[in-house]
Amino acid sequence: MTNPAPSQPVFEYVFEQEVRTSQVERFYTLNEKLRALASRQPGFLHQERRLVKEDGRITRFETILKFDTADHCISWLDHPERRRLLNEEEEQAGFAFRGHGNWDGYSRWLSSRVTTQPPIWKVNLLVLLTLYPTAMLLTPILPRMLKGFDMPGLMLISNALCVAATSWVLVPFVSRFYLRWLEGELGTPARILAVASLLALLAILLIVFQSFPAIWG
Repeated sequence: MTNPAPSQPVFEYVFEQEVRTSQVERFYTLNEKLRALASRQPGFLHQERRLVKEDGRITRFETILKFDTADHCISWLDHPERRRLLNEEEEQAGFAFRGHGNWDGYSRWLSSRVTTQPPIWKVNLLVLLTLYPTAMLLTPILPRMLKGFDMPGLMLISNALCVAATSWVLVPFVSRFYLRWLEGELGTPARILAVASLLALLAILLIVFQSFPAIWG
């Protein structure tokens, strides 16, 4: 494996990793697993690891990943086996991973797919915010549209539509406005404000839906 020639198109993604010094050997093992897996992906060019700083109990590394295009790099960063390995090591060894790419013109939400995975409770709060109004709106509409279906059939269709709407449209849309909160980049006051705004939106939705009881009666 060699570095790409200067004339080759290169997309570069840089990871910053913090590892407990006692877990450095385990980190090396993980890094080699990821390099071997990445080398089999379309467009892979090169991976390089650098020691940045040893600071007592924490050792900091920088890993530079190169692909021929941003799309190939994103496909690798979103690879299910890569995510499984990282999640496993973050939980068991406490590794911390952050990254940034050299893309210009890509949307902020797209770049968020390849940064540190946000805590589950934050994602669940966004799901609740989008699922609640979706389910409330579908509840009175579906029985009128699908009069031949019984309740189990309506519930199946309603759940399928809710999952599709929240997963593919609503959560990605809302996450654009809460991206820095999801990525843990805000200070304490801003984090509190972000959570308060989500709870306030839920409260507003509740009040709105309670204002029209006949529709859901």
